[in-house]
Amino acid sequence: MRFWDRTLLRGLRSHLPEDANVIALERGTADALGEMRKTTAVLTDDSLLLATSARAKTVLTVVPRRDIRSVKEVEEHVATIRFDDYAHARARVIQLDLKKYGDREGNIAKIRP
Repeated sequence: MRFWDRTLLRGLRSHLPEDANVIALERGTADALGEMRKTTAVLTDDSLLLATSARAKTVLTVVPRRDIRSVKEVEEHVATIRFDDYAHARARVIQLDLKKYGDREGNIAKIRP
């Protein structure tokens, strides 16, 4: 695990329930802040957390598993995840690129609703 990953998980500790298990931690892009930006997606048992850098701070977007509408494998080891953002009444998109390390232990299958 890289330094950034450990730092991110330490920062997310207060936002996760005590019994939550981190299933996957992947890099990708998301339009959770309005435009496509680099993000780190943290998949837990009950939600998908998106840590997106915005200027000098990191914005956390929490997507409950029930709000994920579809997971489509666009290419080999590239997944597009669509979810509903009820706060802004909009459908959002996350694109996870797993090519660098491959589909580690079926992470795409773990995200499916």
